[in-house]
Amino acid sequence: MGQLIPIIEWASGPNGFKYPPKAATLYKYAATGQIYPKPKKQGKKWVVDADAKFVGIIASAPSLDRLSKPVGDLVKKALTGG
Repeated sequence: MGQLIPIIEWASGPNGFKYPPKAATLYKYAATGQIYPKPKKQGKKWVVDADAKFVGIIASAPSLDRLSKPVGDLVKKALTGG
């Protein structure tokens, strides 16, 4: 883990973006976990590891709880191959 730097400095550095987004967009990326390792909020400022990478939105697995039981069982069977 490298040195913690302000997220705005990181975005304009070599590990950030070619064309850095506005501060509000960077703060949204930080709050939603689109940067790895996840940035930390120190007081009012977001700081990030100097070696962090932008990963974008990582989709979470869909919840099978919202499906009816027969459909949920069928989806589980298809996903597990059994």
